[in-house]
Amino acid sequence: MIAARITPKIVWFGLALNLCAWFAAHMPFGAGLTAHLWVIESAIKTGFLCFAYALALALNLEIAAEYRQTRWLRVAWLALAGNAGVSMIRIVVESSLFKSVWPDYTHSPLWGLLQHLAIVPANAFLLFGLLAMWWAYHQVGLGFSLEKRDYAAIAGILLLLVSLIVFREGLSQALSPYALSRWLQLIGLALLSLSAAASLATHRMAMQMGGGKLAIALRLLTLYTLLRGVLVLVQAGQNMSLTEGQQASDSYSVFMNLCWQSVPWIAALAAAYRAEMTIHAARGLEQQRAAKATLVSV
Repeated sequence: MIAARITPKIVWFGLALNLCAWFAAHMPFGAGLTAHLWVIESAIKTGFLCFAYALALALNLEIAAEYRQTRWLRVAWLALAGNAGVSMIRIVVESSLFKSVWPDYTHSPLWGLLQHLAIVPANAFLLFGLLAMWWAYHQVGLGFSLEKRDYAAIAGILLLLVSLIVFREGLSQALSPYALSRWLQLIGLALLSLSAAASLATHRMAMQMGGGKLAIALRLLTLYTLLRGVLVLVQAGQNMSLTEGQQASDSYSVFMNLCWQSVPWIAALAAAYRAEMTIHAARGLEQQRAAKATLVSV
């Protein structure tokens, strides 16, 4: 099993290695010692993030295979695998490495269009996966229910979505010459906001479970969804605060880069913690069988 080799500790190590490698490549430029080593930074970012989503994809598919008799949980983890798979395409499309052959690639309208052509289906998979997971646990009748503060948080998320739509001039595609890019960004934001609202339901389930690997996995799924929404909101606010031609500070850029690079690893961690449940259960079963075999031999 993949989960036997890709443990949460391995994923945590991958996250730390990713952030340290990128920061080490950027630090000489930030300190004014060298020119911007953007090729190395982009290679580190693209390679590590694709690897993180690849881990999430493999683990989610393995988890889905466990639920052959539980339709909606199987669908939920397959949808999360779909989110990871499409997100890998997004990472490749967003990569600054293409600037080596097309210097203005990341500043061209095509870059934004391709980016959101990947974001929309990825967010759709995420929303569908979270809703399918909620429905599966709801059908079991375990007594999970939302509280008033959850409804208040959901209302707050939807209010933020409306605010972003009203003040959409701060969005990256607000000035795109492609109407499709502008609409895709709004659709992607709507899907992400609905996913954030749905993730609160999974978080409430985790809280009511009290603990365990599954509860940790559900909390990480919530963090994965909410963190993306918060980062989009921060970027939009930053863009609106800058005057034309003004650039964000290097410290802000470093902070946002490190946060965005953490996102795929959180998705991988959620899958790793859930997959670890199966490993522990299998080991416990083996120990019981070994103990029974010892008793029989005696």
